[in-house]
Amino acid sequence: MTVPTVPQLRTYFGSAADHVEDAALTDALEAEKAAQARVCRVDHTAYPDDLAQALKRRVRRNLAMRGIPLGVMADAEGGGVRVGSNDPEIRRLEAPFRKVLKG
Repeated sequence: MTVPTVPQLRTYFGSAADHVEDAALTDALEAEKAAQARVCRVDHTAYPDDLAQALKRRVRRNLAMRGIPLGVMADAEGGGVRVGSNDPEIRRLEAPFRKVLKG
């Protein structure tokens, strides 16, 4: 597989991407591609399917979090629920490619 494109992201997101502009998808894709490259060994010429899936999920999460700028959602009780900062599926898919710090 190759690095996902905006049309591939639209297909992956389905109707959830109907209201998202291409510029926002591109912005999120570039940001998450850079973030993934900082924590994983990534070769964009031979991009494996599991990293591509993780990147799609990173982009989806990025776009979802834009609607929750403080990372807190109100619940029915009137309190707040903090949205977690880690996605277990992204961690699982990226685990074999994580950079190991030697120290």
